[in-house]
Amino acid sequence: MLKLHNSYTSSIEEVDLNKKEVKIYLCGPTVQSSPHLGHGRSAVVFDFLVRYLKYLDYKVTFVRNITDIDDKIIEKSKEEGITYIQLGERVTEEFGKAYKTLNCIAPDKEPKATEFIPEIIRYIEKLIKNDFAYLTDSGIYYDISKYDDYLNLSGRTKEDVLSGSRISLEEDKKAPEDFALWKFSKEDEPSWESPWGEGRPGWHIECSSMINSILGKNIDIHCGGNDLIFPHHENEIAQSKGAFPNELFVKYWLHNGMLNLSGQKMSKSEGNIKLLNEYLDQFGGEAVRFFFLRSQYRSPQEFSEELLKESESTLNKLIHFTENEEAAPKNNDLLKIFEDSMNEDLNTPKLIGEIFKIINESDDLDKKELEDVKSTIKYIFKILGFNFLKEKRQKNTDEDLINFFKKYEIKFSNIDDSINEYIAKRENLRKKKEYKAADEMRESILELGISIEDGTENGWSWKNS
Repeated sequence: MLKLHNSYTSSIEEVDLNKKEVKIYLCGPTVQSSPHLGHGRSAVVFDFLVRYLKYLDYKVTFVRNITDIDDKIIEKSKEEGITYIQLGERVTEEFGKAYKTLNCIAPDKEPKATEFIPEIIRYIEKLIKNDFAYLTDSGIYYDISKYDDYLNLSGRTKEDVLSGSRISLEEDKKAPEDFALWKFSKEDEPSWESPWGEGRPGWHIECSSMINSILGKNIDIHCGGNDLIFPHHENEIAQSKGAFPNELFVKYWLHNGMLNLSGQKMSKSEGNIKLLNEYLDQFGGEAVRFFFLRSQYRSPQEFSEELLKESESTLNKLIHFTENEEAAPKNNDLLKIFEDSMNEDLNTPKLIGEIFKIINESDDLDKKELEDVKSTIKYIFKILGFNFLKEKRQKNTDEDLINFFKKYEIKFSNIDDSINEYIAKRENLRKKKEYKAADEMRESILELGISIEDGTENGWSWKNS
């Protein structure tokens, strides 16, 4: 029996799902900047969930949204001198490339918030009608005082909320903890018509509306990073209860742990973000995917390049061990280990440990037993989204380097001088605020296996995979 940790009850529960219809919603990216490793982890670990449910013959409808309008997107687009649409399209394409490289199943629906403005407005109208929202000069706000069970998901207290840095402080709100459903537009901001005036939706109402429009009032599993528990998911619950007080919005809340860098949470606010596509280009999608498999999805996961290299090495051992066999479910003991591990709240590190235990003892097996073990291991990893293809590392010849740098009017003499000139040209584009062209240069050089790392007080740096 599949057991999962429900964040709402803070307990492991045996799941009770309808085999003919399982509705899953994953909070997808806010497309303000390039995907980082944390985005990759959330996408991959819940891809394991979707794949495993399908293996168990559940009919899954999987929705992963795109937040393509919010304060941060507007701010970043102004900084780059482009429209929020241009920024969103560019970053959405980057996420799509990353998901594909990681071999994540494409969602059945991938809605964008801006495609659901009429539905969002209708949802807000329902909250106003039910007396859960009110109008001010700056926008429409959810009235937290009307919802008694607020903070049940996060386990926070009102005092915690009021002392937190993420509470906005608009002066015309009834209470500091009330949150925006609709924001009236300021000058030069994107806006849409509404019954209350020109404006745009708040972040939290976007997901509630998209879920209701696509999946209905009730869903089975709602996923996301545990940094979304408060305020985002807490506010989604409040909205659903305000709009549909007699309905159970979500049956099971699942949240993945954060990535840590030297023991510190990896986040934009900490300034220690590691861009996902750089590591995908350097190590390949399978190695990065396997790195995420090695940690239980709810736990924090320590990241370093050394750990990623170790994951690549371990994956290559599995590829080498199974390379002459076809994927097939031939060993029932291994299948039981697989199911028992996954049924234990997707305990993928336990699964890996058990598989390597069998591999280490495989010398005692006869030829047929060994073939069956290899085939079944390959079958299990195929279910989990691995193709077990060896990454081809192609060394660059002098001709490759000459032709590459020639495109940028740089004469190749040696790699150090050429890269320094390349970085100088890119930095000049950034100074002229030609960010798109600068980003294209950063992406282009990855074809050589070279990644340009973020600038610091010591300047820009680069490394070759």
